[in-house]
Amino acid sequence: MHTAETRMYILTDTQANNNKFWEVSIDAGGSVSSRNGRVGSAGQSRVLGAGQNLFQAKIREKERKGYRQVEIVAGAGASGLDGAALATAAEDEIARGNPVLAALVRELAGINRHQILAASGGQMSLDLTTGIISTPVGVVTAANVAKARTLIGRFERFVEAQDFDHPGFLETLEEYLMLVPQKVGSRRGWHRDFITGMESLVQQSALLDQLDASIGVATQRIRDAANSPDAAPKGIFDVRMSVSEDPGLRAHVQAFFERGRNRSHASHRLGMARIFEVSLGSMDRDYEDDGAKVGGVMELWHGTRAHNLMSILKSGLIIPKSNGSIHVTGRMFGDGLYFSDQSTKSLNYAYGYWDGGAKDSRCYMFLADVAMGRPWHPDRTGSNVKPPAGHDSVYARGGQDRVMNNEMIVYRTSQARLKYLVEFQQ
Repeated sequence: MHTAETRMYILTDTQANNNKFWEVSIDAGGSVSSRNGRVGSAGQSRVLGAGQNLFQAKIREKERKGYRQVEIVAGAGASGLDGAALATAAEDEIARGNPVLAALVRELAGINRHQILAASGGQMSLDLTTGIISTPVGVVTAANVAKARTLIGRFERFVEAQDFDHPGFLETLEEYLMLVPQKVGSRRGWHRDFITGMESLVQQSALLDQLDASIGVATQRIRDAANSPDAAPKGIFDVRMSVSEDPGLRAHVQAFFERGRNRSHASHRLGMARIFEVSLGSMDRDYEDDGAKVGGVMELWHGTRAHNLMSILKSGLIIPKSNGSIHVTGRMFGDGLYFSDQSTKSLNYAYGYWDGGAKDSRCYMFLADVAMGRPWHPDRTGSNVKPPAGHDSVYARGGQDRVMNNEMIVYRTSQARLKYLVEFQQ
């Protein structure tokens, strides 16, 4: 009896105008079949024959032609659950019948989907009820995302020079797309349109962050399905939200925002709209176990683009990995969670000021308790900067520590607890 197995291979060759996939399978009876086509298409399927020897021979044949295997999280595709039930799971679990929250969830879900489609040529799919983002050939593994992340920084010098025909750019692009497959143009020269500027790199960076966050969810989904294959999804969003109607809280948040408003920041004209009280179960528990003991708690702002909010509400804040020297990521002090007491400094990130593209007329910031413990005032910047032994955080003082505005950074997610999601608009 044969062991069923499926492998996915990708060949991206800019000069030959190739961006192809080839999937080969052998079933338990030994029958070998394949499916192939351009990435983003359904492809064509056919039966090749039978036997493990044929299966391996076809693989060697493709590898000699330059095809590279792309690791896929097996079993993380669509479930057999009712689509309508899946489509409403996020809204049900977060809004819990509140029409205002339901409308917010629908809006954020739409923004999230739009961003993923824009960054991936319309070929990444998102299951909003699970947070799983799938490439055109499946959910790629953490190892693929990690390797792809190391390539992002290599693009920058070619982007700055607008030299998209340089062999170094082409080689990096081909390697990148064989790690994180995406749809590209069908005509020759598509490589000049895939990454065109810094905004494209930021989009790809954000996409990798979301792919990274989805992999653990996909793995858990597989385990849950194995244990209870017919069970409806539940407990996907471990979050409680409510619309605040407390005038005292509003006065406090408004005053704190005004104290940190800087009229030199592009976002300073935005005004505060609604306040949502937020409690993220896992993040709150981690904070009680760690951050509350670290001490030195400061109330600080954290700005993020609206398309990240669904992921944060599902999984809490994550510490994304740095991407080479791309300055727009703002990570001057290594990989950590960045906050500020200067409101419009953080609001600039939510507004999209650093991303080089369209700005958001409605955007959001979190107000958080951040356990700074014993902070370190940095004397240098860089992707590898971290507080020395005996310190729990970085507190870069505006005008003193190589920054123009205050920045507070912690390096464990358990040092932060999100309390309020504050909406801003023109």
